[in-house]
Amino acid sequence: MTMHTFGVLKTKLEEASVKLYGKKEFNNFMIGFKKYVLENKDVSEIYHIYDDLSTNKGLDKDISNDYLNESLEYAQILIESNSKYLNGINKWVSKIVKESKNNYKDIDNVIYNNNISNLESILESKRKIKNTIISESVIKKEPTKSINVPLNSIYNIANKTISKHLENVNENEKNELKSILSLTSNEIENEMKELKESVTSKLKVTLNESKDVGYTTKIQSTINKVMESKNDHYNLYKLRNLNEGL
Repeated sequence: MTMHTFGVLKTKLEEASVKLYGKKEFNNFMIGFKKYVLENKDVSEIYHIYDDLSTNKGLDKDISNDYLNESLEYAQILIESNSKYLNGINKWVSKIVKESKNNYKDIDNVIYNNNISNLESILESKRKIKNTIISESVIKKEPTKSINVPLNSIYNIANKTISKHLENVNENEKNELKSILSLTSNEIENEMKELKESVTSKLKVTLNESKDVGYTTKIQSTINKVMESKNDHYNLYKLRNLNEGL
């Protein structure tokens, strides 16, 4: 299997989180992400550096060059010293995401191309990265307490996933989704069981009171779908909302 650059691996990890969200495999993916990325100090540092260099930080131009060069040099050292381990991550995530996109081409270009013949391309990539980190973010960020790299990376994955599937939710709903993503399989199963009982009980009351044949058919269909719902994050989110709306 071809060894991918870290930019490709990181893109695959993000694509996998989107692909598996709302499915039973998502929880296993997060367990694997924790094992392969978050619990390895070097890899979590590389992951953080790639996040850092692809983010609008509003850095002062006077320090941006040093910041950029130090970050790239450190990432290069970590990648070279963890090549075998990164190959293991490559094999794992490539089973989930086959295609090899790269959302971090400029960072990869600087780190992996050391040949003087590539100097012009490298300098252009560094210019683009520098413009990114000295730019002010157009998104207003909420003030947060200082958190370590692993936790930040988990929320990074969760936020990318949520934004892909539920772009129009409000802030309260986003917070609820984050809390759901932190639940274990057993916690999801137990809450789903309670919600199914509550929802079907409410729907049956409406079913017994209705004399409209078409309406009762729709209610019965909804009851059947609720009972057949798989125990996962997305269905838990939908059942919570349905239960509150009845």
